[in-house]
Amino acid sequence: AMFTPVLFFTYSGIIVALSLVFTNPSFFGRLAEPDTFWYKFWMTVQNGGWTIFNQMELIFVAALPIGLAKNAKARAAVEAVLIYLTFNYFINSILTFWGLSFGVDFSVDPGTGGTGLDMIAGIKTLDTNILGAITIAGITVWIHNRFFEKRLPEYLGIFQGSPLVGMIGFIVMLPLALLTCWIWRRFRKELLACKARWSQPD
Repeated sequence: AMFTPVLFFTYSGIIVALSLVFTNPSFFGRLAEPDTFWYKFWMTVQNGGWTIFNQMELIFVAALPIGLAKNAKARAAVEAVLIYLTFNYFINSILTFWGLSFGVDFSVDPGTGGTGLDMIAGIKTLDTNILGAITIAGITVWIHNRFFEKRLPEYLGIFQGSPLVGMIGFIVMLPLALLTCWIWRRFRKELLACKARWSQPD
């Protein structure tokens, strides 16, 4: 299930490597200066090459259900992306309102190193990386396999299938987002304590 997104790394890595070479003045001299068309073209190519690495979480979230869902795999992939984004929106709101209670300064730029924050699909959230993506995708697959084909009363028929999976995922993601913020606070405290111990001279 996880092998499909890994396959994209090969050609993306080659594209990034080549574009780095082509924009290096040591190899191409004046041609690789930032004001040239050559440089701008290869930087455009390079930015496209970084796609899989910059959006790795979303790729894994979408790919896992394709391999693990028992039926309606395409719908399971859409459900996983929706539920994963919901999870991150919940984290964003929790930390926007109560970030300091969880030991998170949510006002800092996610691009700053060591903040523990990330931008996922334009959502400022905790950096749960691939582990978070795989966890949410796994939960979504479990919900999908259990409830996608569940028959509801006729008057609730519009909520069958993917809408039912999405609703259950929505309900599950709120406490999970809260738990993630709490665990992240504990983990970060332990990490900072370890760093402090390592930095002390013998």
